[in-house]
Amino acid sequence: MLTSRRDYVLRLIDEAGEFFRRALAKRQAHSPQEALEAVVAGCERLFDLPSEQLFQFTPDQQVLLLVRDEPTDVARDKILLYAALCAEAAGVYTQLDQPTLARGSLVNALRLTLRAQRDYASPTALPAYAPDADALADQLGRDTLDDETAMWLQQRGSSS
Repeated sequence: MLTSRRDYVLRLIDEAGEFFRRALAKRQAHSPQEALEAVVAGCERLFDLPSEQLFQFTPDQQVLLLVRDEPTDVARDKILLYAALCAEAAGVYTQLDQPTLARGSLVNALRLTLRAQRDYASPTALPAYAPDADALADQLGRDTLDDETAMWLQQRGSSS
């Protein structure tokens, strides 16, 4: 049963990753609405919840949903995929000229990335879709980060 559960979770991650790739392609093709739909579908698949339910939870609650009963490497990879989806949403919101939503998504992507690397460190290599925390921080402007996020960034030995 443990193997079938792990297979199921890995399939969810793979399917959510496919939505991430679709969102990226749609955004690059200047189809932001379709890209946003793919991001939402990816989140729904990753969490195995409808968006109406998923987005009622706080980011901390969302992380708890992702990591519940998961081994460390799977928990980390699920959080990093969610971070990648949030970063992609930020790009879509930028195309849609919604800077407040773009920044919120980017902050969420950074915090999720840092949390995954801090709380769910694994000896396995980071997945290809893992956002680059330094690039996200630079994009946001390091001097504009809230104190907690700046501390998390500094604690991981990030270059300034």
